[in-house]
Amino acid sequence: MQDFIFYSEKFDLKQLAEKEKQLGNAEVVLCRNFSEKELNELKKELEEKKFSVKFFTCHLLLKANSKELNVFKNRTDFVGVLGGNVFLNNFAVSNKKIDFLFKPCVEGRLSFDTATARIAKENKTQILIPFSQFLKKDYLNISLLRNYSFSLKLMKKFKLNARVISFASNISELRSLKDLESFKGFLEKKYEKVVE
Repeated sequence: MQDFIFYSEKFDLKQLAEKEKQLGNAEVVLCRNFSEKELNELKKELEEKKFSVKFFTCHLLLKANSKELNVFKNRTDFVGVLGGNVFLNNFAVSNKKIDFLFKPCVEGRLSFDTATARIAKENKTQILIPFSQFLKKDYLNISLLRNYSFSLKLMKKFKLNARVISFASNISELRSLKDLESFKGFLEKKYEKVVE
């Protein structure tokens, strides 16, 4: 399985590869809303140097933009949408060219519903829940936990391919895939007991 990170120039790829290897992650997907120049530079660096893990690239769409999707679909390994509202979530799961829906839920109103789940199943869109979303707060956000808990129930009902990823924006946010799967289990089964 792959770990996904929110890539920026802050990451030293050699250091990132070593840390991911320590955590037992053999494949890493570098996600970002790339410019063509940034993508070309990154691909060149990945080709020229040897790393202890295998890197892939994923262009992140921040808005519903079919033109941008068509430009990057064949230039990166994957294309994903950074969701968080009903419109972006539906755009992500409705388009067969999109591989992943990142961050389908946010605090407040639930933005992942039955209709979105049904379309995601039809188009085989993978749903990725960023663990780093829970690290960004100084407090435990019950609303966010509740939204993901409910969404995971929907995803399970529709047999969607959903998982928790680190989506780290710095080295300290990286987690092993086993830790991330354990957190998914917490969201799926233990949430109700914790809140009571």
